[in-house]
Amino acid sequence: MNRGLPRRSLLVALAASLALLGPALVPGPGTGSVGADESAIAFTEPAGPVLAPLDPTTTPMPDPATLASLLSGPLGSPALGGEVSAVVFDPATGMLLFDQAGDTPRTPGSVVKVLTAVSVLQAVGPSSRLVTTAHYDPATATLVLVGAGDPTLSTRSGEGSSLAALADAVVASPEGPGVGASIRLTYDASLFAGPTIAVGWSDSYPATGVAAPVSALVVDGARIPGGEARQPDPAQAAARVFADLLAERGVTVDAPQPGPVGAARQIASTESVPLAQVVQTMLTDSDNDYAEILAHLAGATRFGVGTFETGSQAALATLTSMGISTTGITLFDGSGLSVDNRVPTRTFAQVLTSMTRAASSGADGGSVLDGSWGWPVLGGLAIAGVTGTLADRFYTESSYAGAGVVHAKTGTLTGVSALAGTVVDREGRLLVFSFTTNSAADVSSARASLDDAATVLARCGCQPG
Repeated sequence: MNRGLPRRSLLVALAASLALLGPALVPGPGTGSVGADESAIAFTEPAGPVLAPLDPTTTPMPDPATLASLLSGPLGSPALGGEVSAVVFDPATGMLLFDQAGDTPRTPGSVVKVLTAVSVLQAVGPSSRLVTTAHYDPATATLVLVGAGDPTLSTRSGEGSSLAALADAVVASPEGPGVGASIRLTYDASLFAGPTIAVGWSDSYPATGVAAPVSALVVDGARIPGGEARQPDPAQAAARVFADLLAERGVTVDAPQPGPVGAARQIASTESVPLAQVVQTMLTDSDNDYAEILAHLAGATRFGVGTFETGSQAALATLTSMGISTTGITLFDGSGLSVDNRVPTRTFAQVLTSMTRAASSGADGGSVLDGSWGWPVLGGLAIAGVTGTLADRFYTESSYAGAGVVHAKTGTLTGVSALAGTVVDREGRLLVFSFTTNSAADVSSARASLDDAATVLARCGCQPG
């Protein structure tokens, strides 16, 4: 068995993959800390097309009967068990080419992050930046750190949001406490509310590093220094870090406590990279913490406060606005960690088909079908054999033909293996697929079978005879 993809083949596949994606995201101006009077959300220019226009006349569409015959082998693998759903669309025409139990609700694992991505992109906008702020009330010498639902907030200065940069801005502000001052520090994470652990999660997830309790104020991914375990109270931990940074700059700070902004005025802020970049990282790396915060952020933007419930409602509202049925969908989180989530496999294929058609149109406007907000989704899908959660897959003899040309979101839980994305077939035609099993006895073997199924599409000319 060939365990490695030849270097030249991999480079050719990667080149083809990048050509399909088109222009890379270029962050807009203003990354890092910004002045206190700037708007909380900054915008850059809309993205152009990220796929060449889909033309159904330039390449042959696969024959559905031939495609079904070829898929029967990998999708019938004993490794997948009996609860397998699979859907293939031709986005150029919108035609459903293959459907095996596509409308059956399944537990999809992390493929749920695709729904989170479209939900937050529609609600907040791909060019938006998430702004963490500091407010000061000189009458009470109280400084308030306010969380904005930014999962990328870091301790160190650099590209994007930084508590160190925010501390510098506080000390430098003429309206701030200044070096030598003694202040009371409070923190406000009220943008999010409700439970911090979702239905269907194990209580051990924070301690084992699977995911942090969800909070609107998080720094360094809420990781406890020296390991992957997460802080039990991410907002309080972030405020303690901020207090230490202020102390290093000559400000005496009391132990931070939760509290509202009240009469305090904004004196400094720090902003994230564009949301499009955050979403793409979330999808490529399947980052659970990013996903949960972004889902809550979508809920907060639509409904006033971010919770697991409003995040799920925001996802359903986005699907409805896209003309995609929400029948059979039950969501309890935005990362896919919940074993109680149920989504028909066809839903993910419909979303990605919509994204593909939108990305190829490149027109300006306000709906998903003109590509104005959904374009980062395709660029965030992991590339088989190259990036993210697919970097170490598609390296077997039966799957290496999919390397570089399969772009997909993975999903894995106990008994669950899923793969949904796009693939360019042998004739150069772009296809969308979504595969899910809820009865995998061995996840590693199930993954290999789904990789083989995606590779069938990559190798497919799939014409009769």
